[in-house]
Amino acid sequence: MGDGQSAAEVLSAELAALRARAGNPSFRKMADRSGQISHTTLHEAVRGTRFPSWDTTREFVRACDADEQQWRRRWEELKGVPPEPEVAAPTEVEIVKTAAVASAEPVLITSDPVAPEKPRRRRKYALAAVAFVVVLLAAVAAIVVPKLNSGTMVDVGARLPGDNSQFVGDVTVPDGTVIHVGETVQKVWELKNTGSVAWHQRYLQRMDLPPAPGSCRTPDRVLIGDTPPGDHVMVSVPLTASPAPGRCWIGWKMVDAHGAEFFSTRRPVYVLVTVVS
Repeated sequence: MGDGQSAAEVLSAELAALRARAGNPSFRKMADRSGQISHTTLHEAVRGTRFPSWDTTREFVRACDADEQQWRRRWEELKGVPPEPEVAAPTEVEIVKTAAVASAEPVLITSDPVAPEKPRRRRKYALAAVAFVVVLLAAVAAIVVPKLNSGTMVDVGARLPGDNSQFVGDVTVPDGTVIHVGETVQKVWELKNTGSVAWHQRYLQRMDLPPAPGSCRTPDRVLIGDTPPGDHVMVSVPLTASPAPGRCWIGWKMVDAHGAEFFSTRRPVYVLVTVVS
């Protein structure tokens, strides 16, 4: 979020962009699709005056046929809801203690003090203890090993195995920048190739093609320079303000020469400006 910009303003802009991608249905039609919320409440969600509740956001997202879980994560991120704590994996000491307890030879209590313990029963207990330890170690390995082998978080929505990206920041025109009607500015983002796949002939492409009449003007897509794994890249796009005052939000996704997305589940990078007369 840009300096001075509230979470309510960012969420309202992103919801407005979602509605635009869904074909700009009327708020009454969205309320009819929901059946749970009024059109005035849905309209309030994109005004940016206050942060909408999750119930309102959920019905807005459902009316636009969007991914409810993805938007729940985004809502919590902007709301400032802390993530659920991870369950810590057992330490080596705990594993050893558990294994020792499980493998200890059980004592058979009998009414006859001189009755010997049956060898068959001892073998049965020993096999059960070994099986328990094996299952326990396998469970620990399933939790710990993937974390040790992965240097960065893997994007499960990546089209190519090993491909990954990271948004580093806005180099110019931070969110909420005020520009004048018809003014042209140069928006620059910084991205990082955090995967193991080199980027070649990739582009950032507007999500709202074809743009709505009267919206801010940009090229349909801009080239991303070749970027090997581990390198940063600056991506620049000229933006001309709309002919009338208002708020302008444009999302961009990484695509190939044919327009196919590389990261289908990743949130877009975007430009958000306020146009004044």
